[in-house]
Formats: sequence, structure tokens, C-alpha cells
Amino acid sequence: MKLKLMLPIILLIMGTRVCLAQEVKLEDILDSYYKTIGIEKMKDWQTITSTGKTIVQGMEYPFTVNLKRPGKIRVEVEVQGNKMIQAFDGKQGWNITPWSGSSTPQDMTSDDLKNMKSQADMEGDLYHWKEKGHNAELIDKEDLEGSSVYKIKLTKADGDIETWFIDADNYVPIKMSAKVKVQGNETESESLFSNYTEFNGVLMAKITTNKFKEQTVSQIEIAKVEINLPVSDSLFVKPVKK
Repeated sequence: MKLKLMLPIILLIMGTRVCLAQEVKLEDILDSYYKTIGIEKMKDWQTITSTGKTIVQGMEYPFTVNLKRPGKIRVEVEVQGNKMIQAFDGKQGWNITPWSGSSTPQDMTSDDLKNMKSQADMEGDLYHWKEKGHNAELIDKEDLEGSSVYKIKLTKADGDIETWFIDADNYVPIKMSAKVKVQGNETESESLFSNYTEFNGVLMAKITTNKFKEQTVSQIEIAKVEINLPVSDSLFVKPVKK
């Protein structure tokens, strides 16, 4: 008798999931996302120079980020009169952290290297995910703090997993969660995207709030974005000891 009562419920649940799959497809969601932000306009971009500030525990630190095709990035942050540098030249990653007591460039850890390589992707991990060797899957449509979102699981070629939450009405990402390693320990991280603003015809999140274990650790605010400024390749190469 109990089995007879449960069977219609099970069929109803299965039917709901089938309807979702029939109503919307992953490709349609991503295509709407690409069109909404104008990602095709980025194909002629060779460099992106962003400036702004990072807020950590109430303290503000100016930053400059230079991106250059193919897959190069350099991040500079001013901290108490000193400059912290992280760079990736497409193959090698290095950093300078003055508060460590040394101004000598050091090779990045493998975890930091993966993170920098991902950040160096101008269009982001979701764009042309198949060509990049990733796997994407539409998990569900759900509510996220009052907004209806599509939940997409992205398993990257390097094994890392990201979960993207794309607004079902506006088709822009509003959250990304990931499992990351910090000093060899795996932890959950979240990035919340807000205040979308048009820069050179492309919508970008002007504010990114980063969280670890549900605690806000930093907020990145972009003030200016400049496209195709001349940026030398030498900016990304690890300086040679003299």
C-alpha cells in the first residue's frame, strides 16, 4: 500500500526534472549569458588594464591588473608603501611579497599557478568550455537569496570544480563557488558578483566579494578598465637575478 502511495510522488519528481531539461538547455543558458555581457566584442581585445581597490578588514589597497593574450596576467597591489606582485607569463608564475622580508621574485606554488592561469583567461572558464577540456552540467534551477538562478557545475580540465549561479532573468553570473587549496589545505571559497557596469561595450561585475567559509575576506572594486593599451611581454616574465 505504501509503495502505491509513493509511486505517484516519485513519478511527479522525475517528471519535474524532465520538464526542466526540456524547457531549458545548458547551451541556451550560456548563449544568453554570452550575448547579455557582449562577450563576442572581446575577440579584438589584446590587452585589458584594470585599476581599482581591494578592501580587506576595512583597509583599502590600490591595485592594477594587466591581462594580455595569450594567457598572461600581472597583478600589482600597493600595501603600506610596498608593492606586491603576482605574474604569469603563460607558462611560469612568480610573485614578490615584500612583507616576507625579501624583494626577490619567487616561483608560485602549483595551487597559486592554477589560480593565476584561470584568471588570465579573458573570457572566463565558462566560455568555450569544451575547447578548454572542461565539462559543464546544468544541475538545477533554484532560488538564491530571492533571485531565480541556473546552477551550473563546471569540472575543469585540471580537476578543480566550480559551481556557477547565473541569474535566470538577467543572464549574468551572480555567484561562483569552488573548492580551492590554501597552503595545501582544501577549503570552500565563494565569489559574489554585483554592480554590473558596461566597460567598452562589455558588461563586467564592478564589485566582487570573496568569501572563505562564509566569511568575507576581501572585496574588489574596479574603478577603470582600459582596452588595448600597449603592454610589454617583459612585464609578465620573471626578473633574472643580477
